[in-house]
Amino acid sequence: MDIIFFAAIAFYIFFRLSKQLGKIDDEEKNQIKIKIVKKREELSEIQKQILSQQQKIVGASSTDEAKNKAEEKLFSSLDEVGKQNLSSILQSCKISAEFFVNGAKSSFEMILKAFSGADLATLKFLLSEKIYQGFETAVNNRKSLEQTLVTNLISIEKAEIISALIHENIASIAVKFVSKQINYITNKDAQIVEGRKDEISEIADVWTFKKNLSSSDPNWLVHATSNA
Repeated sequence: MDIIFFAAIAFYIFFRLSKQLGKIDDEEKNQIKIKIVKKREELSEIQKQILSQQQKIVGASSTDEAKNKAEEKLFSSLDEVGKQNLSSILQSCKISAEFFVNGAKSSFEMILKAFSGADLATLKFLLSEKIYQGFETAVNNRKSLEQTLVTNLISIEKAEIISALIHENIASIAVKFVSKQINYITNKDAQIVEGRKDEISEIADVWTFKKNLSSSDPNWLVHATSNA
C-alpha cells in the first residue's frame, strides 16, 4: 500500500509540473524540466518496486497453493471423519501434515537402522513399550544365534497417512510406507544364510504412531507395525 500511495503522489506532482510549463519563463521551464526528468526516474524506480512486490505476492500464492495440494495428497486416502480427526490433531500439535510425514519417514529410517544394528537404546526411544519388547526379543534371538541382519534402505517410494483417530486425548495416525530395501542375514562367519545382497525388494508397511495430545513431549511413538 505504501508503494502505491507514493506512486500516486509522484504522478500528481508530475501532472501539476507539466501543466505549469506554459505559464512561466524559459529559465523556470528548464528548472521544472529537470525536476520532471528526476520525477520520471523516481516513478520508474517506483514502478519497478510495485512490479517486484506483485511478483512476490503471486509467487507466494503459487507456493501456498502448491503446499496445499501437497498436503492434500498426503491424506487423500482418508474419509471425511479421518480428515477432520487429522486436522484436529495437527492443529493441537501445531504442525502440518507434511511435517508429520517427514518426521514419520525419519523415524521409519532410524528404526530400520537401529533394528538391524541391534541398537536397543534408539529403539526404546522410538517405540512404545509393548512393541519394543517384540523388537528386543528379535534382536536377542539374533545375538544368541550369532547372526547379523543387514538392511539397506534404498528409498522410500511413498509415505501416506491412511487413518487418523483421537480417543481419550490420545492421537493415533497410521502411515503406509512403500520402500525399496535390501535385506539379508549373515552368520558368525559373515556367510549369508537368508536373503541376498543383490536383491531389491519393494515392501509395503503400515506403521501406527501415537501421542498424548495433553503431553508437552513432542515425540510420537510407534505402537504397531504390519505388512500392508
